[in-house]
Amino acid sequence: MPPPNEQQVKAAIGALRQDASTWDAGAAELRDAAGVAGQLQLSALHFSYLADQLGLTETYQLLQMRLYRLLNEGAENFNELAGALRAAADGYEQDEINTVHRMTGIY
Repeated sequence: MPPPNEQQVKAAIGALRQDASTWDAGAAELRDAAGVAGQLQLSALHFSYLADQLGLTETYQLLQMRLYRLLNEGAENFNELAGALRAAADGYEQDEINTVHRMTGIY
């Protein structure tokens, strides 16, 4: 298989950057959802006396905190993935520049 041409390399680098932007957008959505989850407030007043006595209020608060934490962790993972894709694109781009420069020096 022949090596990729300049247009193919540029297209691949562009695709990596576009994918990174998609992951960034997903992270922003997760952060928005985490913000909403962090504002959900149900207390003993919102549950029946019996439900509160059985621990439903505490269970709800634990679930809310877990949801908030998981959404933020997911957003962080998405951002890290986007960063890795950008780093790969930067590396490929620099490799291409170095290769073109080296080949120009040969001829």
